[in-house]
Amino acid sequence: MASSKPIRFKISALLAIPLVSLTALWGFAATVTVGDSMSLLTIATLYDSVEKPGDELSNALQREHLLSAEYLATRSEADRSTLAMQRTVTNQARRRFREETTTESAQSAMTDDMKIRFNEVMNRVNALDAIRAKVDGGRIGLISLSRDFSLVPDALNRLFNSMSLNNDLPLYQQSRSLSMITYAKDLLSRERALATGALAAGRALTPNELRLFNQLVTNRVFLMDQGLPDLEPKLRLPFTGMTTSTIYTRFTGLEENLQEGDSVVATDWRAAGDDLDAIYQRALMAVTLSLADRAAPSAAATFIKAGVAGVLGLVAVVASLLISYRVGSGLTRELAGVRRAAREVAEVRLPRVMEKLRRNESVDVAAETPPLEPLGSTAEVHDVAAAFDSVQQRAIQSAVEQATLREGVAQSFRNLARRSQSLLQRQIKLLDSMQKQADDPVALENLFRLDHLTTRMRRHAEGLVILSGGAVGRKWRSAVLMEDVLRGAAAQVEDYARVRIYPMAGSTLVGSAVADMMHLYAEIIENATVFSPPDAEVSIRGELVGRGFAVEIEDRGLGMTEEKRAAINERLASPPEFDPAETDRLGFAVVGLLAARYGISVTLRPSPYGGTGVVVLLPENLLGDPEPAEPEEPLVSLGAGRPELSAPVEPLMPVPADLWKAPQRRGGGLPRRVRQANLPPGLRPDGSVQGDRRQAPVPMAEATERSPEEARALLNSFRSGWRRGRAESEQGGTDR
Repeated sequence: MASSKPIRFKISALLAIPLVSLTALWGFAATVTVGDSMSLLTIATLYDSVEKPGDELSNALQREHLLSAEYLATRSEADRSTLAMQRTVTNQARRRFREETTTESAQSAMTDDMKIRFNEVMNRVNALDAIRAKVDGGRIGLISLSRDFSLVPDALNRLFNSMSLNNDLPLYQQSRSLSMITYAKDLLSRERALATGALAAGRALTPNELRLFNQLVTNRVFLMDQGLPDLEPKLRLPFTGMTTSTIYTRFTGLEENLQEGDSVVATDWRAAGDDLDAIYQRALMAVTLSLADRAAPSAAATFIKAGVAGVLGLVAVVASLLISYRVGSGLTRELAGVRRAAREVAEVRLPRVMEKLRRNESVDVAAETPPLEPLGSTAEVHDVAAAFDSVQQRAIQSAVEQATLREGVAQSFRNLARRSQSLLQRQIKLLDSMQKQADDPVALENLFRLDHLTTRMRRHAEGLVILSGGAVGRKWRSAVLMEDVLRGAAAQVEDYARVRIYPMAGSTLVGSAVADMMHLYAEIIENATVFSPPDAEVSIRGELVGRGFAVEIEDRGLGMTEEKRAAINERLASPPEFDPAETDRLGFAVVGLLAARYGISVTLRPSPYGGTGVVVLLPENLLGDPEPAEPEEPLVSLGAGRPELSAPVEPLMPVPADLWKAPQRRGGGLPRRVRQANLPPGLRPDGSVQGDRRQAPVPMAEATERSPEEARALLNSFRSGWRRGRAESEQGGTDR
């Protein structure tokens, strides 16, 4: 079954689609504009923390490249000392670059692409010590030296290009042009170092070196030609002055001589290169600062635009939310009123009507179904309220009609059961009379079987009366021994011979509850005999406990699962209203109804014999005065076929070792069964529970003298019967 959603959720979902769309558009616009503004503001941070220390590191490496080429050519101590000093400068620039670029502000200003480029730069910087080791050992040539020292500047150039502002096209174009001119300066430093190394060694450039020198010159000139025209006139001015200066002209002249193979003095080449490098660096610094200053005003303007757009969009979103909330809340309140009314009907009014019907009270349908008064002005909600008024009236009217119908059906069942009880009672009396007149043992045996079947039929008829809400008609005025009640219950079970009632204290049950308790015990005992092996014993024990009298009934069957036992215990503890459809659980229904009627606790538990045990706890208000105990009197239990000697209690009756089979007595002769001959006095009156399982020993022909045990049992039975008869006479007998 799909999970249900409240109306507030559905209304909110309906309104959420346009609101979310509007909010998303506003958020997108605000994010784009604010993001552009933030990227503009980060230019200053990136310049101070990345580009500025990067330029210093690049310049230091260019200088170290030149000095390393000289040292490779001369291997002099003076050049080595100069190179060592420059390495110190480079190391300081490298340390500053690491410190500045790894700060939190610098890392947060970098995009993901910038961070990738930054990691590449750091890898190249960390490889610088390996290049120096090759230089110190003289294991590297000028071409390889140029390639290795170009790795860091190339990586820095890619990092600076990723920092360009794509969202500001003019500023982006200027920064790209400046980046090309900056890279041209690095190419200038490479061609200077390559030529300086060859000239310091007093030789001309080798063919490979000359080829690399020409490539560097060509690329440098190309980058200058590409970058300068795109710069604004103000930004182009420093570089124009550099290219038209005599320093630049002198350097390019020496450069052409090297390309043509003419001789060039090393000191001239070195001096011209140093002068050009100085004015080149000053021009780059001036243009870079100018571009950084232009980024801040552009960011401020973008922020203003973003703020105006964001505020207007936010106002529209908030207004939409307020209107949607008011409309949705009003509709929700109206529907909530209908829901509250429906719950009141379902949880208060209808249960109250059902409770009145259970108590057979009259119900005014009009008074129990007042019309709903929905809030608000929504026409559909008013229609729902009117429809629900009709539904609740029909529901309560149907409940009244169903209760009337159920009561009529129950009354019919009770009448039929009462008629069956009357017929069965007459049949029991007739069988009793026939048993007294029968002399043939076989006929007597059949009459007893028929009597037992009739007793069980009467129990089933009484069960129908109980299920239909009635009470058993049989009553006792005086209290009855608990053991006699259990014997009477066992007598109503088909397989009574397997039932063994162990001796118990002389507790009694009040007469008003005897018939119902006998029925309750009979249902439990019969269930125990049905679900246990045909030769297994069903044990019954009882004793006084702190809260009443506990009776334990145990079988030795297969038992049941823990889940099933828990479900039955829950049902017995709180029995639901009887459902006629559950025809396979009538016994549990009868037990649950009787237990609830008298406040009795019935609990199933695992039996140590492997089957199921049932504990029935009778409250103290159902217990009568205890029977006084007398010492040294034997008590024979029912069902197992073996006499049991108990603690000294008053004997109830002597019972033969075999209840049904004719015992072989000395001197021959057949026993004659007399119905109710040994029934306890408390259960003996007409119409009470029949002790059809008892067999009275009858004097037989040619009997020899009795044993001491038989004589004592006979005398005890006589005395017990006399005392009970006198008590019954004084109390006026029983009342059916």
